[in-house]
Amino acid sequence: MLRALAILALSATLPLGCKHDTPPPTSGANKSSTATTKPAAAAAAPAVAAAERAFGVLKKALGKRLKEALAQGGPAAAVRVCRDVAQKVTAQVAAAQGIAIGRTSHKLRNAANKPRAWAAPYVARAAAGDKTVRAGAVVQLGGGRVGVLRPIGTVGVCLKCHGDAKTIAPALQKEISAAYPQDHAVGFAAGDLRGFFWAEVPPSAYKK
Repeated sequence: MLRALAILALSATLPLGCKHDTPPPTSGANKSSTATTKPAAAAAAPAVAAAERAFGVLKKALGKRLKEALAQGGPAAAVRVCRDVAQKVTAQVAAAQGIAIGRTSHKLRNAANKPRAWAAPYVARAAAGDKTVRAGAVVQLGGGRVGVLRPIGTVGVCLKCHGDAKTIAPALQKEISAAYPQDHAVGFAAGDLRGFFWAEVPPSAYKK
């Protein structure tokens, strides 16, 4: 799964109020979804604000668990939090906020974090090195639902588990491999776009 070690650092450094992205090619995209134009972006602002609040709650909740794990058992303990706790915390935040929410990447650690259909074109563009998607995206999903993507960057602490596989400590690599046999979330460098937070915001979450 997307290793949440970096969230501890990103919670203080990652800006969520980024500019909106331009539409990806329609091939391979969910045809019921359209990327947000400037007029639509203004209308979607309440939904985006709701998504960003949910992202903040999720980062804070995961960061708290990871800070405790790192203090008690180091990076290996944080891997176990990612494996055993992160998905549960995400589900709890989603239920409390009334918003579907999660994380995804072009290099997955946990297959459960595969991109939503509407997000997949943006993730593919990121994988191809398209820097225009680094800020994320806002997508109209139909029925008043709004999809929001915001970036997960890579900072120094991320490299303990997501850097060059040759530099990951052997004991930690053993822990990661045991938890995630199909891990692909390595090979990142500081400053890389490592993935996205995503949210699907229904009208009930932003039309009060």
